[in-house]
Amino acid sequence: MDCVPLYAEFLFCDKLFFVNWNAHLQKGEDIVSTRRLGLSVIVALGVIVAACQPEVVEVVKEVPVEKEVIKVVEVEAKQETGPRQGGQLVAFASNDPGSADPAAFATWDQGLVVPNVVEGLLRLSPDGTKIDPAVAETYSSNDAGDVWTFNLRSGATFHNGDAVTASDFKYSFERLLSPDMAAPKAWLLSGVIGAAEYQSGSASEISGVKVIDDQTLEISLTEALGYFPAIVANPALGVVSERAVDEFGEDFGQNVVSTGPFKLGEWNINDSLTLDANDDYWGGRPYLDSVKFRVIGDENTRVLEFDSQALDITWVPPAHWNRFVRSDVFADELGWAHTFHTDFFVVNMDREPFGSSAALRTAMCHGIDREAVIASLQGRAGNAQGLLPPGLLGHDADASICTYDPDAAMAVMAEGGYADGLDGSYDLILPNWGNMIKIMEIYQAQLAQIGININIVPSEYGPWLEALDTGNFDLAWNYRVADYADPDSFYFPMLHSGNIDGSGNQARYSNAEVDNLVNTGRSSVDSTDRVAAYRNIDAMVAKDLPYIPLTHNIYVDIKQPYVEGYIPSPVDMHVYQHVWISDETK
Repeated sequence: MDCVPLYAEFLFCDKLFFVNWNAHLQKGEDIVSTRRLGLSVIVALGVIVAACQPEVVEVVKEVPVEKEVIKVVEVEAKQETGPRQGGQLVAFASNDPGSADPAAFATWDQGLVVPNVVEGLLRLSPDGTKIDPAVAETYSSNDAGDVWTFNLRSGATFHNGDAVTASDFKYSFERLLSPDMAAPKAWLLSGVIGAAEYQSGSASEISGVKVIDDQTLEISLTEALGYFPAIVANPALGVVSERAVDEFGEDFGQNVVSTGPFKLGEWNINDSLTLDANDDYWGGRPYLDSVKFRVIGDENTRVLEFDSQALDITWVPPAHWNRFVRSDVFADELGWAHTFHTDFFVVNMDREPFGSSAALRTAMCHGIDREAVIASLQGRAGNAQGLLPPGLLGHDADASICTYDPDAAMAVMAEGGYADGLDGSYDLILPNWGNMIKIMEIYQAQLAQIGININIVPSEYGPWLEALDTGNFDLAWNYRVADYADPDSFYFPMLHSGNIDGSGNQARYSNAEVDNLVNTGRSSVDSTDRVAAYRNIDAMVAKDLPYIPLTHNIYVDIKQPYVEGYIPSPVDMHVYQHVWISDETK
């Protein structure tokens, strides 16, 4: 007989962007005692050695062999066959998207569809950590950062087979800015020369968008914007076919023709929408044949559908959290993603006593136990030690400006003249959403322990937002989600003094040095210079505390074990280009 080699195999769990997909199926994980296993191995080795040697009649010498065996795990090996072509992924939408037109892009449900059907010059990577090329193969800026050139890849085509050219992008941008469109995200192009004039109707074109040739587009800005690639990566700036717009007219939203990895298929309003694979996609055909979004508004119904495998991916509602996280089958199928979202308290810097007392603001910062709130949210939030969420350029994972320390908080209060606590109580305004009041009650109790008494004042969204924008409040809860994947989406609106009156700086914070650093961060095209500016901003904001950071949101969804290649999106815009189904029956 032939000699058979003995192998030791090691299995590793893959980990990617807050997600731990452990797809290996392990069975019979038994630890066998050293003594018993040692005997078994010696006997087995004896059989193998004997089989590999010529026949021996007489045993000349017996040699004791000592072998240390720590652990043996019996594993049913999973054959790695790689991505499989075919199959349909079934996901959910809370509401019918209504339109897949990038010019109408505004809602969460549209965010499920638009990034899969529509592409622009650039796109956000699936894990949200960088800007990737899309229809533009390369891009660059001048030294000043106010002129950007995009070189389109050859071979990119619309879903109808027409070639994509630079003129198509100029048309799409002008369509987005058209007064007739009233596009929700037209403001993304506000920094382009001539955009305001075109939008007002006083110009016949956007003068700052120039078609150099079929493959080259040049965009000139009113000022240097180092983060402009993040703007361009927004799906609202995706390219559409002018011929298709003319053909479908008002029905274009449900017949969008663009360049994405999927194209619109069957659309049953308020029931389901199917995206079919784009066989001619420049990046290669997706593995899936199709993605079907079923309109299911009730979260408990979605879980029931997931349990029956009628849904392949769904969001995990709080009521079902423990069941999934403790499941032997699904615990490793949970997908975690830090979203570009931060909750915080807003301090009105124009109001007494908090606006004028750094001691009170610092005491609030250290008097809050964020981990208690995170525990109440079942771990689906991160401890915010700054305004920037994880994943954005400049986020400092080692920051610790607001660590929980009630003793230090009370010491700061005493130094600031509040040794006996703050007299009276002050309103904290917030929208009347979901479990917000319960969360605020946790903060309320914590602050009371250090001598700061707040009244929780919930209201409808409109009055709450009006109070924030007009400065009619003492303290408020608010949140911010990145409009584009860049720190400027937080720091410019929230901290620049030019945005105090209803433009985002609801704390009414004014610091000339911070203004200059914000301008440096947004204008520089050098990422090192930008990070340095943002770290300096962090240091100043940590001292002034016009906003008191609370938590970063974590999005948690769950997938079936046969769904492979799925990466949760930090902006809730999941692209299914590289997802595949391992179960051939699906």
